[in-house]
Amino acid sequence: MGQKANLNGLHLCLTKDWNSAWYSPPFEYSKIVHEDFLLFRFLRSLRIYKITNKKVSFLNIVKLRICRTSLNILVELHFSFGLRLKRKKRQRVFFKKWKKWKKIKIFNAINKAASTINSLLYFKQNIHIVSSKLSFFQLKDEVNFITRKIAFLLENRVKFRSRLIKKIILETKKSSYGVFILCSGRFNGVDRARHDFISKGSVPFQSLQKNIHYGFAVANTTKGLLSVKVSVFKKNYVIT
Repeated sequence: MGQKANLNGLHLCLTKDWNSAWYSPPFEYSKIVHEDFLLFRFLRSLRIYKITNKKVSFLNIVKLRICRTSLNILVELHFSFGLRLKRKKRQRVFFKKWKKWKKIKIFNAINKAASTINSLLYFKQNIHIVSSKLSFFQLKDEVNFITRKIAFLLENRVKFRSRLIKKIILETKKSSYGVFILCSGRFNGVDRARHDFISKGSVPFQSLQKNIHYGFAVANTTKGLLSVKVSVFKKNYVIT
């Protein structure tokens, strides 16, 4: 049961907190939920890259939290450039859909996206964005980043049980009690969809009091869509 359910909803108010924090009367609830959904989708769709040491790094938004007051919206955004590829000539067509880091800064891009969303809101509000870049050590046990990185490797034709993915699991296991990864779809180029999992350590799905973090991502490959689910049993007990 725990392997198929979204553990973030089960652990809410125990080890997890809301991604959107606000209070509203009942008749405005549906409007504000729709506005938050637009904010999440719009900010996560930012396409920015930068080139360093013959490698290409892509923007990845790890954490996103929205807090509302009467006429103000505060967006807390944590990003990284941990998704990397080797620079090749045939990737130039792929980069046309992205924007270069030197030409556009992350703060200007976020403000432009916020002003665009503000025109779509029911009532115009002041949007304040606080952004911070996460370091390499902070990304080791971040479930959303691990899930997106595995999906990113699967999109670039890396096998599920390759050394790269096993190395990510071993690094995550050093700062946690256990890691569980479940992948389903037509991965490794097979003709029939199936599911496979990799586990390291212990992850108690049957308990709601344990500090288990859950992440989900979809990899878009030539064979179809692959779903990647990652559960990490962390050592530190902090509500996030």
